[in-house]
Amino acid sequence: MDIKTELRVLRRTGKVVFGFRQSYLALMRGEASVVLISSDCPERYRKEIQSVTSMKGAKLIDTAISSSELSRLLGKPFHASTVAVIDPGTSSFGKG
Repeated sequence: MDIKTELRVLRRTGKVVFGFRQSYLALMRGEASVVLISSDCPERYRKEIQSVTSMKGAKLIDTAISSSELSRLLGKPFHASTVAVIDPGTSSFGKG
């Protein structure tokens, strides 16, 4: 899976929430099926998201993409260290 291509598909067809707090809340509510973590995500956020994804049975994707590029690929002008996928649309993030 080419992550950058899939992020562009997700941008057009899916639904995501940006940032640690929103991702954490989406996981706790059971809304998020996948969480993407940027390469420069602070370690304390990384550990917390890893813990919650394993507890809730969600998939965690640790990317090699910076927070600024991750947000840019999803059409936002700000940095986000985590992105939670609420609806994968036609991207492959919700599959397997």
